[in-house]
Amino acid sequence: MGEKKHFTAEEAKKIGEKLGIKWDRFDVDQFRRGMDVELEHGLCDPETNVTGDDLLITGKIALAHLNEFSDYYDRLEKL
Repeated sequence: MGEKKHFTAEEAKKIGEKLGIKWDRFDVDQFRRGMDVELEHGLCDPETNVTGDDLLITGKIALAHLNEFSDYYDRLEKL
């Protein structure tokens, strides 16, 4: 498995803006944390890689979860 990357708030904001995210339902930090988590679907594990660490695809996965629950990653952290 590869080394896990962590996104900065600035990186997450740029990706979110490319995806057209409006920051009124959740903040940049929630999205940034989501992107960090969703890298699990990338190059860190070749057996489960579906994103190839593509930033927009990773962002879309995080966005899909946040659209369901605006505090999705807070909830996930508690599990």
